[in-house]
Amino acid sequence: MSLDAESKISLLQYKLYYEEIDVVNNDFQKGQADLLIYVTSFRENLSKEVEGQRKDFNQHFFGDRDIEEKLNSQPAQISEKIEEKTNSEVKKWAKNLYRKIAVATHPDKTMHLGVPSLIKKFNKYYNAAISDYAAGQYDSLLFIGYELGLEIPVEKIPDYIVPKNKSLSQEIEKKKKSIAYQWQKVPEKDKNEVLEKYLTSLGYVFNKKDIEETIKRVRKIKRKVGSRPVNHIKNRIKS
Repeated sequence: MSLDAESKISLLQYKLYYEEIDVVNNDFQKGQADLLIYVTSFRENLSKEVEGQRKDFNQHFFGDRDIEEKLNSQPAQISEKIEEKTNSEVKKWAKNLYRKIAVATHPDKTMHLGVPSLIKKFNKYYNAAISDYAAGQYDSLLFIGYELGLEIPVEKIPDYIVPKNKSLSQEIEKKKKSIAYQWQKVPEKDKNEVLEKYLTSLGYVFNKKDIEETIKRVRKIKRKVGSRPVNHIKNRIKS
């Protein structure tokens, strides 16, 4: 398979984003879950002197808005959506490439490789190919095909890989700017200050001591051996 330099660079950029988005999403989800424990616990300390504050707090964090929006410290960016082509020509090349990938990475063939990391990699590609082909996300088919050394339609790279690189870059940047992602990176000693600034920026009124009490309370919950903090959250949400 012969690729020009520009196509190779685009595919290498895609590979970096493809791997980075998994790491970023993992940190985002961990930070999101942890921060929700803190804001749920903090709700008990909201000043009763500010009318409607508790109701606004409940709506902001536990209302109908998407969780990603609730914990995002920046205005939401709308990622550029790639326009999918549905004509028979597109379906034909995508279908052919998908079949080649499925055959090359099928678990029945790769389970005997003897190298766990390779088996895991091929299983990941196999599952991604199935779900992405069904969803019409042909960019990953091009990337996986390239990684496997299969023949791929190089002329499709500008149509699918290049715009997807832009979309992934925007998504990664957005996640990294979110309070949930940043919370995951905050050292324990700085969480008091960060939580205080975050809630203050949202307009909530409270005593500084309330933050300290919240941090201590959550740490006790998290330290309990075999405890499940989620249960504490559910109980408080019901109140």
